Amino acid sequence: MTIEIREARLDEAEVVHHTIRAAFAEYEGKLNPPSGALRETPQDLIANMERGGGSVLAWEEDTALGSATYRFSDPYMYIGRVAVCPGARGKGVCKLMLRYLEEKARLQEVFEARVGVRLSIPANIAMYQRLGYETIEHQFYPDRTDSWYVMSKKL
Repeated sequence: MTIEIREARLDEAEVVHHTIRAAFAEYEGKLNPPSGALRETPQDLIANMERGGGSVLAWEEDTALGSATYRFSDPYMYIGRVAVCPGARGKGVCKLMLRYLEEKARLQEVFEARVGVRLSIPANIAMYQRLGYETIEHQFYPDRTDSWYVMSKKL
C-alpha cells in the first residue's frame, strides 16, 4: 500500500468533510458533549483554509483514507480533526499525516505541535503518546461531563 499525504485544495473540502464524518461516526450519540467534528461543514473547513490554516488528505490511489486539519497559533501548530476512515486504521495513516504536518510546521519555523484529545477516548491518548506527544494541560467542558488533554510535541 502506497499512501500519499498532501495538502487539500479548496475544492476538496467535501472530501475532507467526508473523511471526518466517516471517522467520527462511531462517536455519534456516545460522547457528552457531542463531538464538534460531527457539526462541522465543508464551509467551516474552507474558512479555516482562507484564514491561513488548512487540511491534509491521505490518499491511496484515488481513495481518501484520512484527513487532518491544522492552524498556526503562535508559537505552535494546532492539529485537529485527525480522521482515519475505519477501513484504513492500523496502516500508519495517522502517523504519516502527523509527520507531514510536523514537517510543515518546522518549515514554517514552528517547533511545537499540539492536539486536543478527549479523556473518554483513551486509545487516542495512548496513540499520541506513542508518537511522542506529552500532556501539558487538562481542560474540562463547562458541564464537566468530559474533559480533554492538550498534548504537545516539540519538533
